Amino acid sequence: MMMDISRLKYRVEVLGDNGDIKRYGPFNEQKAREFFEVEESFGGTARIVRLEEGIQQRWEVLTECGDWDRYERGHREKKKVEVPLQ
Repeated sequence: MMMDISRLKYRVEVLGDNGDIKRYGPFNEQKAREFFEVEESFGGTARIVRLEEGIQQRWEVLTECGDWDRYERGHREKKKVEVPLQ
């Protein structure tokens, strides 16, 4: 039986202790939610993202748990520091 690859548009991103993001998938929506619920039950920082196709492909965040704000804030601060002064 062939699997319909076009339905595998979801992945789960998990924030590791070092600040790195591990990406799992591709999944269908049900499997992504099951994987996410396990991470959430362990108190992890995870989110489900879906591939949005159009002129450009991009990943849209559907739901998340944990402290993604701290990660995003730290990521932006690193970019500000790396800008060379002229």
